[in-house]
Amino acid sequence: MTASSDRPQALAWDTPAAAAAYRDRDMRLARQLIFPAVLDRVGTPPYPGAAVLDIGCGTGALALELADAGGWSVQGVDPSAHMLDIARTDRPHPRVDYRLFDGRSLAWIPDGTVDAAVCCLVYCTDPDDLRLAALTAEIHRVLRPGAPYVLADLNPGAVGEQFATLRYGEPGASYAEGAPVPTELRRLDGGCVTTVCHYRSLSAYTALLTGAGFGAPATDTPAVTGPDRAAGPGRAPYLLLSTARPGAGR
Repeated sequence: MTASSDRPQALAWDTPAAAAAYRDRDMRLARQLIFPAVLDRVGTPPYPGAAVLDIGCGTGALALELADAGGWSVQGVDPSAHMLDIARTDRPHPRVDYRLFDGRSLAWIPDGTVDAAVCCLVYCTDPDDLRLAALTAEIHRVLRPGAPYVLADLNPGAVGEQFATLRYGEPGASYAEGAPVPTELRRLDGGCVTTVCHYRSLSAYTALLTGAGFGAPATDTPAVTGPDRAAGPGRAPYLLLSTARPGAGR
């Protein structure tokens, strides 16, 4: 299914236009629902200089939060050079290092050396399950035993619901696994940009994690209240999955 003909053409992710759109995106709900939950689930750094990997860091909003509020040393990686240019310019921090990668391999990181990992709003942007499986296996490889992995993505249970800052899919539509889903993101100026995400069910996310060797994830859909809430009861735009690399805790 594609966006209706009266909507703007979907924006490709790895372009200067996409990076500019993300620079100006209304992050209200992400800051309210994702950022505090991620900080809570990764916890406090287990020792000074402990490293968290921010996969698909984009323009660096969460990386800055992890370093500033969370006290972590952060390595932010992203396949878009345009996103990283904005991150380095707009969100520099002495404990954040940004690096370009191919979306699949973390080969420069030795086995079992990372203290936590987060990945927010990335899996939904990639149509390739094999690439995501490879990436998830790499995240598992680089984490220390017992280290947490927090995955936040668009909620497959809220397709078509209108929130203050986004809408994932057309109202009343249903989507097959991996199908393209037109996704509207609100900009700070009140306008919208349309991108294409890809539908995955909770069971698909769980299979990617357990297939890479992680334990079965705990799941949560942070509640939206007030004027930002969608019409459906119990709906939320985001889904959070928390797991860890098996082994002794930190």
